[in-house]
Amino acid sequence: MELVDAIKKRKSCRSFNADVLKISDRAELEKFINEKTLNLFDESLDLKVFGKEQPQKTMKLDYGMIKGHNTYILGKSKATTDSRVNYGYQLEKVVLKATALGLGTCWVGYFDESYFDEISVEEGYEIPGIVVVGYAQNKQSGVEKLMRFSTKADKRLPWSQLFFHFQTKVPLSNVLTGRYEESFEMVRLAPSAGNTQPWRVFMDEARREFHFFKKPVNEKYEQKGLHDIDMGIALAHFELTSEKNRLKGSWVKHNEELIDHFTDMKYCISWEF
Repeated sequence: MELVDAIKKRKSCRSFNADVLKISDRAELEKFINEKTLNLFDESLDLKVFGKEQPQKTMKLDYGMIKGHNTYILGKSKATTDSRVNYGYQLEKVVLKATALGLGTCWVGYFDESYFDEISVEEGYEIPGIVVVGYAQNKQSGVEKLMRFSTKADKRLPWSQLFFHFQTKVPLSNVLTGRYEESFEMVRLAPSAGNTQPWRVFMDEARREFHFFKKPVNEKYEQKGLHDIDMGIALAHFELTSEKNRLKGSWVKHNEELIDHFTDMKYCISWEF
């Protein structure tokens, strides 16, 4: 399955059939995690696949609305904004690999960290979020349909509310993005906590860069660090789609004083094209 197809196909799965992950599928995921250079900000994270076929205790996710879950992908990161962005960036690549393998996935930001006692989380570190992975039930449950409807999971903001010219601050049309049009569209389609889409991207023609900013939309998600994870997911979509289209570029983190400040947004990183 092509990358863009995986991005378009993937949906948050809340109804799994409770089958244990096949050895071959788990091996493919672990191979991908171990072989790929996934890190951002020169920070490497140790992601792992955890199977909980016979756990000593149960863990309800989304108030019990996620059913049949027993396998998870997660790791720990520093309790900082950049590290959480990197976490989302790395883990979303694994999510897309799982999608390409035909697996169902669901990002989860609220969970019981003590459930994963295999991970020692020292002071200054955290488990920012987890991904449930497994085999989706063939038919969505009524609860799952209601969840997707309540979070407007199938709706995304239009280009005019997400992408802008850096100098003029006016909305950026898909025509002016040129060969990067698909990269921007895959950012628009990226999943986010509560489908809040906290990313804003500005095309800086003078620097030949795209600047990514975080616009906090939900105070609860922002305090929890979920908007940071969302930013990382969007960065992964942009980079992978650009690479697929043979558009060379690299991430660069400027000192914030070199980038215009916005009262309602926080500078994250730039793509140098």
